[in-house]
Amino acid sequence: MEIENVDEKEESRAFFYRKLLENAKVYIKEIDRRDSRSKSISDLSISYDECRSLTPSTISIHNEDMNQEFLSARQHCHQRLMSCSRKKLSLLSIYDKHDKQYSKFQKFLDDLDSKRRTSIRRYQIELKDYLLKRLEADQLKQEVNILNKKVREFDEERQHYLHIVNLIEKTIRLFPSGLLQKESSGVKSLISRYETLNESRKKFEKRDYQKEKIKCQKEFSQFLIDHNIRTAKLSTHVAQLYDKLEDLEKESINLEQKLINQMDLQRSRTTIISQVEACINYLFEHYRLSHQTKLTEDYTFSQKLKTVQDFILYRMDLVQRGKQILN
Repeated sequence: MEIENVDEKEESRAFFYRKLLENAKVYIKEIDRRDSRSKSISDLSISYDECRSLTPSTISIHNEDMNQEFLSARQHCHQRLMSCSRKKLSLLSIYDKHDKQYSKFQKFLDDLDSKRRTSIRRYQIELKDYLLKRLEADQLKQEVNILNKKVREFDEERQHYLHIVNLIEKTIRLFPSGLLQKESSGVKSLISRYETLNESRKKFEKRDYQKEKIKCQKEFSQFLIDHNIRTAKLSTHVAQLYDKLEDLEKESINLEQKLINQMDLQRSRTTIISQVEACINYLFEHYRLSHQTKLTEDYTFSQKLKTVQDFILYRMDLVQRGKQILN
């Protein structure tokens, strides 16, 4: 019977300490505070009446055991927290390292893409210039061929008429000097026409077509040089404009990314603030003293936190009083 009484007393003592720790939120997890408010005082009074019959030696031994268990549990929890912190720091360092590597690789890819686009654009410009020059060269070859063909035709005609002219000159030399003056007007007109044509032929022979051809070729070459210079300047200007366009696109992308990051940061801040406000409101609703439940005025967040602090201090003071009574 004595052993059973001792066991019942130990169970009641353990129940009493568990209630104290439960109300102080130190060792046992949180339970419904609204139900415990109405039962805490009566349970404490009943447990205290049951524990008055215990001897001081058994109470001190039990206190030492409970303190030892509490210290071991707290040390284990502290070790777990330190391990979690180390793992968190290592994971954060790995994440930062991977993030930096990803940023460098992304920048490398962007540079390669930019160089590729620039090379393609320059290739397209050079290909266009090359095709234009080929087209101009083909046109010039066609014109040269046409001119050479005309020159050959003129040479053939000249050789044909030169034979006739030589024959007429030889024939005229055989006539007496006054014979042609007595002939008809048709012969005179033919002779005068021949003389005119002969003079024209001499003028054309004296004319230097090679110099005119060289002059035209020089003018055409200078025109091509000027055209190529203008084309090169325009190509350079177009390439510069494309580079400026790419810089502006990159700047707009960076500004857009910064704006998105700022919006995400603002959204996360708003979420954190709303979560903190919800936590403060929850603590204020569940952890305030009994005489504060009837207040209806709106509290600020600092006042709500002060109310929660008063509740915690009240619970701690209640635990200290319980320990002093037991001692």
